[in-house]
Amino acid sequence: MKYYILLLLCFGFTVLKADTSLADVYFGLTYNGEGYLYPFPEQCTRLLDEFADYASNFTKCSIKHARPIRLCERCIDQYVEFDAKYQELLTTVVNGTSCRTIFISHDRLDAVLDYHDNILSVWNKGNCKTCFDWSSTTPQLLNSTNRFNKMFNDTLGCISDNLNQYGNNSEEVCQKCMQTYIQLDEYYKSLSVDAIGVDSICMDIVDSMNTTRSIWSKSLNCCQLRKTPELIFLCCTGIISLLPILFYLGVRFCGPIRDLPKVLRQSRFKQSILQSVDGRIN
Repeated sequence: MKYYILLLLCFGFTVLKADTSLADVYFGLTYNGEGYLYPFPEQCTRLLDEFADYASNFTKCSIKHARPIRLCERCIDQYVEFDAKYQELLTTVVNGTSCRTIFISHDRLDAVLDYHDNILSVWNKGNCKTCFDWSSTTPQLLNSTNRFNKMFNDTLGCISDNLNQYGNNSEEVCQKCMQTYIQLDEYYKSLSVDAIGVDSICMDIVDSMNTTRSIWSKSLNCCQLRKTPELIFLCCTGIISLLPILFYLGVRFCGPIRDLPKVLRQSRFKQSILQSVDGRIN
């Protein structure tokens, strides 16, 4: 029986050799985990190729926009395509065979799931979802995001225009753009309150605000304009706080010393006791 099976196998391989090599046959077959050799469904393979392309596109986009951080707004299309293709890979079934069971959670390496989770981690770490309105079929930037972007661009535009006009005279630039910067800063603070903390704001917005503050305080040194009023306020506060101490010290050491008569006052309780004792004696 063994020799018969061996002869059949040799005959089969001889026939296949006319059209293809044994190596081609071997790589065209895949172990499905249940003891059978079969080629992957063509649709599942195509979905895997498309998923790999979309994952690559998002990864490239996120790296290109890592500094300054514009990952959320610039890579939204790549992320949507990547996520949609992953969901399609999870749900597609071909002739009773699920593409998910072939490529996901099938071995210890689990490369497909790991790459998906890594990309999702980058997206969630940046709180990118909070930049957009997801109620429609395609995500749109929120009105708050658009408003912040406009105020941010106006602030940087003001700084740039005045630098070109006044050169190194940063004090003049600070004076001209003070109101624009304060409005941007106040609006950003209101977003922090609405989002219950800075950690919940879209990272594109956080990075834009941090960049503006760095330019304002470090590059232009505009915070120096506020030091003089603050110094005057602190000095006045300190002097007012010292006045009561100076007053009591002056009274203690500079006022006239007078001998005050010692007055002994009896309490009503003591007087009542003395009166009752006198009444019994009499």
